[in-house]
Amino acid sequence: MTDETQNESHEIPRNQLITWWGSIIGVCAVIIFGSIFVTRAYLERRIYEVENYRPPHVAKLETDLDLVNRDGSEVSLGQLRDKVYVVGYQYTECPVGCLGMAALMKLLDEEYGDDPNFRLVSISVDPEGDTPEKMNTWVKENGVDSEDWWFLTGDSEEISKYMISEFKFYATEEVTDPAMIPSVGEFAHDQRLALVDGGANIRGYYDVMNVGRGELELQRLRMDLRLVLNPDLKLSDIRDEFAIEAPE
Repeated sequence: MTDETQNESHEIPRNQLITWWGSIIGVCAVIIFGSIFVTRAYLERRIYEVENYRPPHVAKLETDLDLVNRDGSEVSLGQLRDKVYVVGYQYTECPVGCLGMAALMKLLDEEYGDDPNFRLVSISVDPEGDTPEKMNTWVKENGVDSEDWWFLTGDSEEISKYMISEFKFYATEEVTDPAMIPSVGEFAHDQRLALVDGGANIRGYYDVMNVGRGELELQRLRMDLRLVLNPDLKLSDIRDEFAIEAPE
């Protein structure tokens, strides 16, 4: 067999080449168009999720808690069913943080206080020291006197257990170093705020007193609060009001 004849025997027929390349092109086309379809579907889904964003259900209050308001009236958290409220820890002898948190909660009261479904709740870290009369005096002296803002005290052990087990707040620790008490207070407590909807579902925690990101956390709380109070509202309707990116 000559070299020329041998080379001709190894050549792939033209029709096989066409079929082979056609198959490759076809597979590539399927991959490309499939990727485009999947990407488009993903983007459409993400747009839908962002536009229809709602704060997640983080936890649920399964039991009730009886407390005493600053005016001496007996109340329970169960009375706030069907209301949307923001709750946090405070106490009257707190040297710094509690007053700052009260000031931020006052901003929420000024913004949403006209909504009949909105409430604010401050629960004492120091129920033994915070009598209703003492809390009422503190409220009036610090300009946070609002009819729809509860300042609550009660049984110290019951409050502590409830805040940990139901609200999922961090445990409070007593400050034992006398040198630190004048600057940080007698209690090291959770300084987050929690958002609770009308079904007693906790919709988020907001570290508004955090030095680095407190302002961002406040904006996030304001946005989530607006959405929970207005179920028909879309994120696109209010996004420009808040200096934060759309939630992931």
